[in-house]
Amino acid sequence: MENYKFNEKQINKKYFDDRWVRFAFGLQGHIKSEDLNLGIVEFDKNIRSLTHAHEVDEALYVLGGKGQIDVDGKLIDVKKGDFLFVPKLAEHTIITGDRFRLRIFFVFAGKIHIDY
Repeated sequence: MENYKFNEKQINKKYFDDRWVRFAFGLQGHIKSEDLNLGIVEFDKNIRSLTHAHEVDEALYVLGGKGQIDVDGKLIDVKKGDFLFVPKLAEHTIITGDRFRLRIFFVFAGKIHIDY
């Protein structure tokens, strides 16, 4: 690997139905890694993401905006500066209102491929 440093804007956005993602490290990342998976995701206003779960733990840090995250039926309000832990296999949904987008830095503990 020649270039250890890169800027967020150098990472192509991957668009999904409810969000865009910039995968920095990981199987889909700007830099390929099997065990380190992290990036930035942004949800637009008035979004309710697909309810989903992962085979690995996930840590979230809210970079900007406000919203709610439903983790296994518990609705949690989040805003800029908040951290949230989502245990492996926990069903979770991201929800934004009509006033704010939600921009999140995410880290997965282990190998994962996102295709939804």
